[in-house]
Amino acid sequence: MKALSTALFWFGLASIPISWLAWFIAPEIGAQTMSKISDPALRLVMEEAHRERWGIYVGHWPPTLLILSYIVGQKAS
Repeated sequence: MKALSTALFWFGLASIPISWLAWFIAPEIGAQTMSKISDPALRLVMEEAHRERWGIYVGHWPPTLLILSYIVGQKAS
């Protein structure tokens, strides 16, 4: 159990830069769909919204993994 707690902790720390990176590259994830939007203003707004949603989704990983690490560590003690 202690090894699982340690692994969750390190995955939680590693997911912080990964969540930033996911926010940064989010426009490329939906690029094919976004390229079909002909209105440039709408495309810009949709890309920003997609980036924010993806960043929020991935941004939940660090606290979830760190909290799970704490809970598993408490159960192991």
